[in-house]
Amino acid sequence: MKNLSIIFVITILLFFFINLAISLTWSIYSKYKTKTHEYISEQINELDLSEEDLIVLYDETWRNYDKFTYVPFLGHSETKRVGKFVNFDQKNGRKVQRPINCNYNVYLYGGSTMFGYNVIDSETIAQHLQDLLEDDYCIFNQGRAYFYSKQENNLFSQQIENNHKIDFAIFLDGINERCGGYEYDKHINRSFSILVERPHQMWKKTLLNFVYTLPIIQFTNSVFGKSRWIVDEDNNILEIESCKNKVPLDVLFQKRINLRHALCNEEKITCFSFLQPFAGVHGTQIEKLLKKGDEIGLVKKYDVLKNAKKYIIDIGDVFSNDKSLSYIDGVHYTPKSNKKIARRISTYLVN
Repeated sequence: MKNLSIIFVITILLFFFINLAISLTWSIYSKYKTKTHEYISEQINELDLSEEDLIVLYDETWRNYDKFTYVPFLGHSETKRVGKFVNFDQKNGRKVQRPINCNYNVYLYGGSTMFGYNVIDSETIAQHLQDLLEDDYCIFNQGRAYFYSKQENNLFSQQIENNHKIDFAIFLDGINERCGGYEYDKHINRSFSILVERPHQMWKKTLLNFVYTLPIIQFTNSVFGKSRWIVDEDNNILEIESCKNKVPLDVLFQKRINLRHALCNEEKITCFSFLQPFAGVHGTQIEKLLKKGDEIGLVKKYDVLKNAKKYIIDIGDVFSNDKSLSYIDGVHYTPKSNKKIARRISTYLVN
């Protein structure tokens, strides 16, 4: 019995010191990683940046990935970013160099493709659109990672309530479309359930959070590539059998678009909803940047969503003549592709 007690104490102490060691050294490892980037030669050719700037872009793009802020009625949202190449705040969205005064405000909504992951501020769809249009137009980039039509509608509605002057609203949808949740919703729900639990029962729910956040658990997850949050299959962006097949994804998508455009009509805002180009379906992609399983999922999703027709403009053909890379990674667009999308959008605004 004495030997078992000693073994137990040693195990507890060892577990404690392992977690302490990981906690103290992880920040050093993270700082070391900011001195490198993981772009391959094909990506480097498209980005056309110096080695030093590639490291800065990679760090500013991915440092806050998986680190979001909570916004009521939206769920997660990008955190404030201030950098050389990536800048964002909740009110104005991602940085766009625009005129001080304009006759028309154009708000762009979408996911990380609209935000412009893996490209600098000046190479986003929003900035290219600003450069293409006259000074009469002010462009606001309201894209956020993982956002889809439901969240975009909520953000659009919130900004109308907060008296944002919106003359045109542009929505770029498709890749992130899903059942009805959002990233981290299970974690947020679990945290809320702790607040309303009876005091003597709280420990049962906080214990799971405590164990999950231990440094050794998160270190193991990072080594084996496991996601920081528990994936809900209904909430997986590649899952097309949504809502347990109660509502087909294209029908759900169309309902959300209909609601959006009803609000646009009521508020006298000119709105356009675009079905975006899909990796694996449109343009040029290389196997090194898109896993086969993800490609199959994207093809299936596009085949479903293209069935929605009302108010939706399919712009997948914008990459039809591409000979160079259309995508800077698995799904996000190259600077040239962003410019092509912006040029297509501009024709609807001008005409």
